[in-house]
This record gives sequence, C-alpha cells and structure tokens, in this order.
Amino acid sequence: MSRVVLAVLASLAAVLAFAQPPRPTPTPAPPETPIDTSMVEKILSGDEAVEAGGGFTYDPAGRRDPFRSLLARQTKEDQGQRPPGLRGMGVDEIKLQGIIKLPEGYVAMIQGTDNMSYLIRPGTVLWDGNVEHIDADKVVFRMQVTDPKSLKPYREVTRTLQ
Repeated sequence: MSRVVLAVLASLAAVLAFAQPPRPTPTPAPPETPIDTSMVEKILSGDEAVEAGGGFTYDPAGRRDPFRSLLARQTKEDQGQRPPGLRGMGVDEIKLQGIIKLPEGYVAMIQGTDNMSYLIRPGTVLWDGNVEHIDADKVVFRMQVTDPKSLKPYREVTRTLQ
C-alpha cells in the first residue's frame, strides 16, 4: 500500500509541477504623450542669460535703492550733473519776486541762482520739483522727497510774496 500511496503522491506532484495557473491578461498601457519641456528650456535659457550678465534689468521707478543705508544721505554726485538754466535750480534756491496776472492765469517772476529773472507757470519743471499752481499772493511747488519714512513721495512748498 505504501507503493500505491507513493505512486499517487508522485503523480500528483508531477501534475502540480507541470500545471501552471492561468495567467491574467495584461492591461493595455496608456499611450505615451510627449512631455512639454518648453517651459524648462525657457527657464534654463533665462538662467544662462543672467549668469552671462544679460537678461536682467532693474527699474527703480522713483523708489529708493533697497540695498542703500537709510542713515546715509544722498550726495550731490548721486543726483547727477545739473542742466543749465531754470531746470537746474532747486525749489529752495530760487526767490519769488512777483506775481503777474495774465488773461491765461497767473505767472510768477523768480530770481534764480545765477541772479537772472525767470517767468514760471504751473507745470514748470525745476531740478527737484515743479510748479503746482500759482495764486494772487503765493506759488505752490511740489518738491520730490527721497525720505523713505515719508508717506508721500513729494512735499508741497508754498512761497508767498514778501
């Protein structure tokens, strides 16, 4: 009987060894879509341009340089060369001599730093500001301010007749 049991077990082992379980059907792979690398190429080319010294500009648009000390005052060399004439004169440097009424409005007569007289109208540009408006007894200037603590980037200066 042991031979019969051995024969049955051997045949059973042979059947199990050669019998393979049914293979599952593979799921179809999704079709490959090409990867868009244009944005990566754009970023890399921008990095190369910055490393080469090109491709980057800074426009302060009237704001102060964030890397300069707030305690240091702006020197005259930083402001550049002044143009000749009225455009090169500051609001604090001129003297109001008179105000003339014309049909178009008021015109002010000032004495410049070169001891010459000039006629100014609203909108006239000076070195550090411009003429805001002129009344019968005063001239209001809008002066540009570079103080980082100031809420407004300008200051109104009023000159009255003496």
